[in-house]
Order: sequence, then C-alpha cells, then structure tokens
Amino acid sequence: MIWQFIIRKKTQGYLQLLELINKEQYTITEMAKQLKVSIRTAMRYSDELQQKGYVIKGKPWRINRQHHPNFLELHRKVLTEDPRFKLFKQFLWQQTSADTDYTKMRELNRQLIHLNLWVNRRAGRLLGDPGIILLLQLRYLRDFYYFEEGEVYQQIEQYYKDQPTPSVNQVLYPDKVLISRFIEKFDLQGNLTEFFFFDHLRYHFQSFTEFYHCHQQYQTDLYQEVRKASRIIEETIALEGELLRSTFNVKLFDLFFGLSQGLPILLFNLKWKQGPVPSSYDHLSREVKRQIPMLRNCQNEGLALALKNIVVASHQVALKTTPTLDSSLLIQERYQTVLLSD
Repeated sequence: MIWQFIIRKKTQGYLQLLELINKEQYTITEMAKQLKVSIRTAMRYSDELQQKGYVIKGKPWRINRQHHPNFLELHRKVLTEDPRFKLFKQFLWQQTSADTDYTKMRELNRQLIHLNLWVNRRAGRLLGDPGIILLLQLRYLRDFYYFEEGEVYQQIEQYYKDQPTPSVNQVLYPDKVLISRFIEKFDLQGNLTEFFFFDHLRYHFQSFTEFYHCHQQYQTDLYQEVRKASRIIEETIALEGELLRSTFNVKLFDLFFGLSQGLPILLFNLKWKQGPVPSSYDHLSREVKRQIPMLRNCQNEGLALALKNIVVASHQVALKTTPTLDSSLLIQERYQTVLLSD
C-alpha cells in the first residue's frame, strides 16, 4: 500500500502486527517469527497497541472487537495517527503551518524522493510531477473518505478550479469513445477528465481490458512495445492458456501505460506486498531493459519485482476463473514454478 511506504517503521510494524492478529490468533513468539523481528520488538509493539486499546493481551493476542469491530477502520486509524503521514497530508493539501519542523520534513523527503516528489516549507505544498500528485490526491480521497467515485472526481475538480492542471500525453488515448462514455457517466466537464479516466481504469480491470483492446485495435506504439516485451518474457516463463496469457498482457500494459504517464515503477509495485524476487527475474529484467528502450531508466530490481508481481497476479486471476479442474491443476503447477524458480 502506498501510504505504508510513507509512514514510520514503527507504524509499519503496528500495522503488520494487527494484520497478523486479525487473520489468526498468534502468540508473541509466533508473531515475531512471522514479522522477522525479535521477540522483544514484537512484545513492545503489542504492549503499545494494547495501551492504545487496539488489542487484548493474552495467549493468544486478539483484536479488541468491542471498541474496534471494523478492522479496516482500525487500520486507517493507526495509519492516520502516524506523525509522518499527518505531515504528508498537510503538504498534499497545502495545509502546512509556518512552524513545520525541518527534521521531520527531511525524514519525509527521504521517502518521497523515491516517488520523484519532495516537500518544501516555503512553498507549503508537495512538489514534483503534477500528475503523480493528482493521482495521490485521488487515492487519498478514495482511501479515507466515503465518497462515491463520481464524488471523488467532483471534489478534485473543485480543488483545482483556480489552479493550473497537469498536462496529459494525448497519444496515450488513441480513441475518445471510452473517455466520452466515462465523461457522460460521471457528468464531468473540466480539464482533468483524462486523469480521472486513468484513475478509474486502475480500479476497474474490465474497463482497463477494454482500453488495452483499444490500443490493440489501433496498433499503437505502446501496444507494440508491450507485445515485444511479452514475447521476450514468454521465452523464459511459460504462460499456459489464453486466459492466463491475456491477463498477463493486460497487466503488463498497465505497467507500460503508467511508465508512459511518468509514474515511477515503485508506485506500480506498491500495489502488492513486497517479497523476495527469484534471480531468474533479475536476468529477465535485464534482457527486457536491453531490448525495450522505454524501460532503460527503470532500476533493475524494481522492474524485476514488477515482472514477478505481474506473473503471480496473472496466475492468481487465472486460478480463480479457470473453467475446468485439469486446466486449474496445470495453472497451479506453473504457478508453483513461478514462485519457486531461482
């Protein structure tokens, strides 16, 4: 999750601990093993969460359901209480004060620089790529307010009413039919419709698939690059079945489309939980970068993680929707190979 990347390490530990306790009842020793921290650290985090009234001590520990029956709300509460996140929120919405602490700003900037962003006290706002800032604002409203999707767009339209709006690479939108349908559905009128459409696509896989097929129909340069990368990857990783192959191509297109919008690859990878990447993906990443010019500025480890995430996510989709037992077992076999290969 993007916000967990911004918050302090201690708050990240709190959230990881709460997720474990919410899924299953663990002892301190078991939690320490799962989180890969010392028993002392796990005990300290648990005691601090107990003092806040979020968990109940015991053997095993458990969530305090009496005061926090909704785990998602508890997750949001812990996240928004983080001092670094509070500071980020102030700069995101230009609500800073003149006495903002420089040390805290530096700590925040150490994280934001990986997203090509930074904060400045004199400016009083988040600086960097305007498109990335806009997408973070959209994401914030989605995650922390109970707005319908159309209301999110209306809020942002109002916020940017008297402000300059980011520019969009029109080449990435070869056919206006899908955008026109989107504009009509949400009754949008401003200059931010392409950004709203991009945001919409990231939450609606079927719509993104239609968008991919639009690029396929027009044989755009972006589509050709994705197909070239797909062929390189399939020389190393077997994608059995049309469903798996199609899902993989759409998710790969998602990566390329985001990079073409100027989004850092880290933003793409933060959609998934981070984990170890087999060395085979490192070699694959280097080969794809060598043959696809638009990927050459990506860090190799970031691209390797993205490719692994795309392959794993595509297998998961295929497993959930596969029509027969035989095909399911075949995909499952390939999926295990993907996870274990090195």
